[in-house]
Amino acid sequence: MDTGTLRFERLMHHALEAVVAVILICVFTPSLSAGQRMYADRAPAAEISVDCLSCHDDYLYRTAYPASVHGTQGCTSCHDGITDIEEHMTGSAESTLTACGSCHGIMAEEYRVNYHYLHQDFQCYDCHRNIHAIQARESTLKMATLQKCTECHDNDEYAHSGHGIAVAEGNEDAATCSDCHGLHSTRVYHTSQQEYPAEAREFYTRTCIRCHDDRAMMIRNDLSTSTVAAYKRTYHGKVQDIGHPTRVAGCADCHTSHNILPKDDPESSIHPDNLATNCGKCHSGFHPRFVAYQAHPDFSNRERYPALYWTNVFMVALLAGTFLFFWAHTFLWWRKTYWDKHRMEKEGIRQRLPMSDRQSLQSIQRFSRRDIVAHILLVISFLTLVATGFPLKYHDAPWARVFIDLWGGVSLAGIFHRTAAVVLFILFFYVLARTIRFLFPKGRGTSGWLTRLFSVESLFFNRKDWQDMKGMFRWFFDRGDQPKFDRWTYWEKFDFLAVFWGMTVIGGSGIFLMVPEWTSYLFPGWVLNVAALLHSEEALLAALFIFTVHFFNTHLIPKKFPMDRTIFTGRTTLHEMYEDKREQYERLVNEKKLDELKREHPGILTKLAAAAFGLGSLIFGLFLAVLILWSVIFL
Repeated sequence: MDTGTLRFERLMHHALEAVVAVILICVFTPSLSAGQRMYADRAPAAEISVDCLSCHDDYLYRTAYPASVHGTQGCTSCHDGITDIEEHMTGSAESTLTACGSCHGIMAEEYRVNYHYLHQDFQCYDCHRNIHAIQARESTLKMATLQKCTECHDNDEYAHSGHGIAVAEGNEDAATCSDCHGLHSTRVYHTSQQEYPAEAREFYTRTCIRCHDDRAMMIRNDLSTSTVAAYKRTYHGKVQDIGHPTRVAGCADCHTSHNILPKDDPESSIHPDNLATNCGKCHSGFHPRFVAYQAHPDFSNRERYPALYWTNVFMVALLAGTFLFFWAHTFLWWRKTYWDKHRMEKEGIRQRLPMSDRQSLQSIQRFSRRDIVAHILLVISFLTLVATGFPLKYHDAPWARVFIDLWGGVSLAGIFHRTAAVVLFILFFYVLARTIRFLFPKGRGTSGWLTRLFSVESLFFNRKDWQDMKGMFRWFFDRGDQPKFDRWTYWEKFDFLAVFWGMTVIGGSGIFLMVPEWTSYLFPGWVLNVAALLHSEEALLAALFIFTVHFFNTHLIPKKFPMDRTIFTGRTTLHEMYEDKREQYERLVNEKKLDELKREHPGILTKLAAAAFGLGSLIFGLFLAVLILWSVIFL
């Protein structure tokens, strides 16, 4: 038989086999998966596969390949460029290997950022070996991944960790290699935390949170459901969440990457014997009691965190009581003042003054230059503290990261925060020194300190303040006249005296948090958790009180709206003194001391500067109040 006849018979034989193959594909394709149908559609040259078997006729290609997961595909699905069998057989035309990504497109895109691909030139077949005989996995994906990764990465720590043991036992919730490092999208920095500390820390922390913040998963596995929420209440969690992870410890920094064991295991990084070394990776120079700090404090757990629980109860009660009283006081005052003003305008009533219109505009000194400078510094430092501190308190609010970025990041925001705190401390001690000097004057008068403490010039409460407060509430409900006040009203005294409480709580806790290692030489580490809670909640009390109650009492009351410039110019008018401090006016007239307080009217530049600074501060404070209240209500 000549060569031509042999070639003709071979072609006829192949044609018949091709027809049969096409019929089989048409019959069985509907039962295939979507992915298999895609591969079937890509194999129109099945007859060439028959040609391939004429040479590639061993067990791997004739038996193992058809039984593999790719068995429905023709050879040319992967081996491209074969257009002439004879040329291929003689070696004059070689085939090319089609990229796996032509079918597995999503995986290929993910693999482009894979550490193995970028730095070690791993190809698909380096992991998916023996591709012609590859079978569907017999174990779960988690176990199969673990087995595959440990072919190269012999990690005994993971195998003996809580995650590794759970995966081996068939727990589908437990984390295997791909859950933390990614399967095909393994990050470039997955073994390079020293080179990429911020990206690695943020990536792994968010990876841990993804599972440990799943309440249903934690309940299924008898684990705490509050771990993530408690972590986010700490400075570590807040900075991490706001997008500046370089500065703080993430999950892997404390729990390590693979040696994740219960804290009662001596090999665990969070075992009591290992905590000093663990914390020492970031902190230095601390007392051993520093490690009593709680990394996941849950203030709702009275049994486990009693000090934190009762501190929280006290602060909630303090905030609720303070705002319940003063917001009610503010609302009733606004209603009464606005209503009376409306009635007088409607009926054409004008208040009668015991002085002429010209005399009523006479400027009276109420504050000294030192008071003005001190108050300006107080405003600047307080607004800075709020604008740098509350973005961390409400780190998950949309506006928080914007504020932190405006300050130049967490580090610079912290510098501004601590600088403003130092200014506030200096002002506090300045006021404290003036208070002591007022109570114990040298060579001025013969009255004792107790008499001066309860005098009309003092900012300490006395019996008249209680009477004035009762009189105000009677006036709110139209049961009497508005009380007459002397130099200081009871709400002004509250503003002043609240500073001593606030500076003790906020300032003291702030110092503890500023130098936590030094603090450990005085107190155990859990005191830092209490200090953080006190600092945060007392700051909330101070900010909302200033921006709502104090702003209303001073600026937003209808007869003062939109603002009172007295604290910035140091001057009030005789009319305002008579209207607001009637008893002081009458006392000074009787003592013939009123003329001593008369001053020149403030200049135009002084008034403009006072208005610009005061109104700007007022608007910014109200803007911050809106953001804070929004966060309190909706987050």
